[in-house]
Amino acid sequence: TYVQVLDQFMDTKIPGEVLDSSGKVVGKHEGYMHYTIGKRRGFEVRGAHEPHFVLKINPKQNQIIVGTKEELKISEFNLKNINLFIDAKELDCEVKIRYRSKSTPCKVEIYEDKSAKIILKDPVYGLASGQMAVFYDHDKVIASGFIE
Repeated sequence: TYVQVLDQFMDTKIPGEVLDSSGKVVGKHEGYMHYTIGKRRGFEVRGAHEPHFVLKINPKQNQIIVGTKEELKISEFNLKNINLFIDAKELDCEVKIRYRSKSTPCKVEIYEDKSAKIILKDPVYGLASGQMAVFYDHDKVIASGFIE
């Protein structure tokens, strides 16, 4: 795994704080490198009566921010370094964020600086900065870019 490779070069088990979405310390974790957005196991959340998921990772502070599944829900996001394979300033299409995920209808507003705003028809869960978003017109790829 990714962590096993890192273990050869550095200590990945440096405990840190688990914060809730309001910034309150609610527990501890075993090292931020062991977590991904959406993960729900392997960290402590004191007093929780429902499952919590990783919402964000702050590597410089060695903190993970957790919240409910509802807090993982994303209805819009920004994109950088968009690659357009058609000439357009706006798209009505479908976006796929994960390899095995279903595509989701969306609107794409494209800006001069090669960034874009994506508005999803139906929310998705657990997007992470750096993931690739690929846009389709039926089975034809029309654009791609990195989630900010």
